[in-house]
Amino acid sequence: MYSLMEELAQSQRRQSREDWRRYGMVTAIAERCIAVRSTIDGGIVVSGDTDCVIRVARQLSLTRRQAEILVDEAIGLRESLPEVLDTLRDGITTRWQLQVILSRTALVPYESSITPTLDAEIAATLRSKKGSWTRARLRDEVDRLVFRHDPDLVRERRKEALDNRGMWTHTLDDGTAELTGVMAAGMCGLRRKPFVYWTIRCASTVGQRNSDAMFALLTGTVFECLCDREDCTAEVLEPDAVVAAVRSEVVIHVVTDQATLNGVPGIGWVDGHGVISDEHVRDLATRPDATITPVTPTRTAPIGVAAEAPSSDVVVIFPGSQPSDPYRPTTACADFVRIRDGYCTEPGCEKSAFGCDLDHVTECDRQRPTRGGLTSSENLNAKCRFGHLHKTFGDWVDVQYRDEDGRLVTEYVTPSVTASAVTPKPWKTCSPTCVASASNNPPKPHPHRESSPVTTPRHRTTEPPRNTPGGEPNAPATSANANDASKQTDPHRSDRSGAIPGRAICVLRYSNCR
Repeated sequence: MYSLMEELAQSQRRQSREDWRRYGMVTAIAERCIAVRSTIDGGIVVSGDTDCVIRVARQLSLTRRQAEILVDEAIGLRESLPEVLDTLRDGITTRWQLQVILSRTALVPYESSITPTLDAEIAATLRSKKGSWTRARLRDEVDRLVFRHDPDLVRERRKEALDNRGMWTHTLDDGTAELTGVMAAGMCGLRRKPFVYWTIRCASTVGQRNSDAMFALLTGTVFECLCDREDCTAEVLEPDAVVAAVRSEVVIHVVTDQATLNGVPGIGWVDGHGVISDEHVRDLATRPDATITPVTPTRTAPIGVAAEAPSSDVVVIFPGSQPSDPYRPTTACADFVRIRDGYCTEPGCEKSAFGCDLDHVTECDRQRPTRGGLTSSENLNAKCRFGHLHKTFGDWVDVQYRDEDGRLVTEYVTPSVTASAVTPKPWKTCSPTCVASASNNPPKPHPHRESSPVTTPRHRTTEPPRNTPGGEPNAPATSANANDASKQTDPHRSDRSGAIPGRAICVLRYSNCR
C-alpha cells in the first residue's frame, strides 16, 4: 500500500512537470507567431495571437476556447508570475492551483511595480506551506496578499462587481430554465439558507425544495410539494407562515479585527465566501441587523504558553471547557477554533468550519481526564461530519502541534506512519490573539510531537490498529519515532497561526430580519 501511495504522489509531480513543459512550448509557439505579426490564410488576415490559438487547438484537438485559455495561462504565468510557474516545474503545485492564482491576480497589470513582489511572496508561500491546498484556502491566501500590496485595486474590483449585479434567465433543454442572480455575498447567504428546511418529510431533494421555495417567494404563491407521491406527508403551508419562517434568524459570520472596523486598512473573511475588503467589512458592520461580538479583549497582552523557540509572534492557547462538563468547549473557545481553522481541517475539504464538528485531536478520556485530551484550542480542530466519523472509526489519525517557529500544523498520518497530509491554518494577518487563563493552562506540547495515548471513546465499539508498522500491507518497517526522523527535512513545518498581539478579533453576525 505504501508503494502505491508513493507512486500516486510521484505521478502527480510528473504531471505537474509535464504541464510546465506544455506551458513552455505554448509560450514559445506564441512568441514565434506574434513575431510574424500577421499572415495570410485564405485571404483573411490573421493576427499572431489567433494563429497561435489555431495551431494549439488543431495540434491538441482542443476547441478554440480551450486553446485560448491555455495560451492565456502560459503567457500570463511567464509575464506576471514566473516564480509561481517554477513551483509547477518542481512538482509543488498543479495546473488547477495555478489557474486559481491567475484568476485572483488577473487585475494586477504585469508591468505594475508590485507584480514581482507579489509573485515572489506567492511562490514563497507555496514552497513553505507544502500540504493540502483546497481551492478556497488558496483563493483566500492569494486575495490576502493582493490586498496587502494594492488594497485600492481590491476595492475597485468589488465596486465593479456590485455595479454588475443583476438577474438573468436562460432556457435549458427538456422544458426547464435557469434563473441566475448576482448580489452581495452576505445577502446571498441570507436568502439561500431558509429554503433548506422546508418540507423535511417530503421525498423531494433539497435542491428541488429550494427551487420550489424560491418560485413561491418570488410569485407570492403557496409553497406546495410537487413530488406527486401518494405517501408524501409534506404539509402545505399558508403564505403567511412561509413569510414568517423566512424571517427566522440566519447567522452569517464575518471575521475581522477592531482596527479594520475603525478605518485602518485590513481584510475580513465571510463564512462561505472568503476574503473581503475593508470597505466591505465596514459596510456589513453598519447594517442595522449586525451584531459585533469581540472574540478577544482589546489591547490585552498575550500570554505565551506554547512556543518553545524564540518567535516574532507570541503564540497563545485559548483554553476553555464548560465547568459542568470538561468535554464540552465554551462558546468563546468554540468560536475561536472555528475562526482559526476557517474550513474543515480534512485535506481537500472546503466545508466551512462553522458547519463542522469540533473534534478532540487527542481523544478525551472522560473517566480519567488527567491522561490527556484536554478541551483547549490546541487540542481542538474543525472536521466535517464525514471526516469526524472517519477518524473515529477509520485507521487514520491526526496530530496537531506547534513547529519550531510556533506555527500550528495539523498532520494526518496513515496507519503505517509512513505518509502524511498536512493542513495549513488559513489565518495569518487576520488571526485572533487569545489569553490563557492561569487556572486552565493546557500542558506544553511534547518536544517530539508524538500523539498522546489514545483512549477509547464511548461511541466506538472496537479500536482499530493505529500507527503500527503493520497497519497497511507492504508497508516498510518504521520506528515509533518515524515522525522525528523527518523533522529536519519536512518543509511544511513553516505554517503559522499568525497571532497578532494587541489586535482584537471581532465576529459580525447579522440575520435576515425584516
